[in-house]
Amino acid sequence: MAMTLPGSAAPLWVVSLMHLLEWVLVGYTGYVTLIPLAGFTTRRESRRFAPEKRFAVVIPAHNERVVIGNLVDCCLAMDYPHELFDVFVIADNCTDDTAAVSEQHGAQVIERTNMRRRGKGFALADAFHRLLAARSYDAVVVFDADNLVAPNFLQVMNAELIAGRQVIQGRIDCKNPDDTWVSATFGMSFWTSNRFWFLAKHNLGLSAALGGTGMCMSTEALRAVGWDPTTLTEDLEFSAKALLAGYKTYWSHDAAIFDEKPLTFAQSWRQRLRWAQGQAQVLSVYLPRLLWAGIREHNLVKLEGGVALFQPFYVILSTSVFGVGLLLAHFWMVPLVQLGIPFWVGMAMANYVMPAAAMLYDKRSGRCLRFLILYPVFMYSWIPLTWAGVLRARNHEWAHTAHSRAIAYAELVSREGAG
Repeated sequence: MAMTLPGSAAPLWVVSLMHLLEWVLVGYTGYVTLIPLAGFTTRRESRRFAPEKRFAVVIPAHNERVVIGNLVDCCLAMDYPHELFDVFVIADNCTDDTAAVSEQHGAQVIERTNMRRRGKGFALADAFHRLLAARSYDAVVVFDADNLVAPNFLQVMNAELIAGRQVIQGRIDCKNPDDTWVSATFGMSFWTSNRFWFLAKHNLGLSAALGGTGMCMSTEALRAVGWDPTTLTEDLEFSAKALLAGYKTYWSHDAAIFDEKPLTFAQSWRQRLRWAQGQAQVLSVYLPRLLWAGIREHNLVKLEGGVALFQPFYVILSTSVFGVGLLLAHFWMVPLVQLGIPFWVGMAMANYVMPAAAMLYDKRSGRCLRFLILYPVFMYSWIPLTWAGVLRARNHEWAHTAHSRAIAYAELVSREGAG
């Protein structure tokens, strides 16, 4: 007969397992709670250096004729000597006139047709192979076709490279937060993670992660690490590989790009499902490697890089413990206070406090505050998405996200006061 706790019909081994899992959750919750505190630290502006580094600006684009022109104009208007950077658009399996529009706006175009190796990761792999062979650039910068770019972007990256940093992620902002509640809450999630995760980790000397756009990689790092994507999140995969090879990803809060956020919940679901699948794919390969490298080398940065990859399992573990806890409470009358209620109450409060604080600290327009009430809806939708991503981790099929918000940088500046 199974042993039971006094006053409860629950088997002792069940309750013991629940307590063990709760301690794992408490530990990881402490980790994700303490790190954001470093985001309240006032950041220091990047030091400026005379233009020195030569950049290849690479824009992968699949059927992006609506938005590509504004980005190319933005890139060519950056406050950096034109002889020190070139803009390349990779027209990847396009069936529209993306290539022609890009050329009209002044970009160099590389047309690519390969239906077997479709998607951004493969398009970048082919482009990097060509550019590295030319050996005429110090670094590669990648933007998504729907982006807008702050004029100082290459100035900041020039300074970062001169300071010895090899892999750098710029701040991903939102160019259309006022469009719908989805784009607004999506934007809030980026503002929150920018300050209270990536900037916080930067302030603590930890490694950030590449975000797919607004990223800069020295040609030295690219050659050493290689760009051969095997997952749906080639940016996170490269960050993990680079960290294993000794290249930390640095965060640059002063180099901003402005990303188009989905307008509907269905669009955001499809995009985030791909991210969730890719995160699960990267986790399965690189979490144990980074943890072991961190332990073997006594390297806290690598160890934390592995811990950070645990996040999808954290979501699954916390929801599983809570679900089982409800069953225990119903069938064996185990007090709910022991089964995660304080955790979920704290999470609900954080879903209002953190984005509001991020908007306040970074002086965001208050127009989006009307959507703050819906922010937890957006964030909690990550729970089923994470489950689906882990369960579908073997699916490597790439899905394109359509873009339609053709906003000029001048319009963004006049509306948002972006700098």
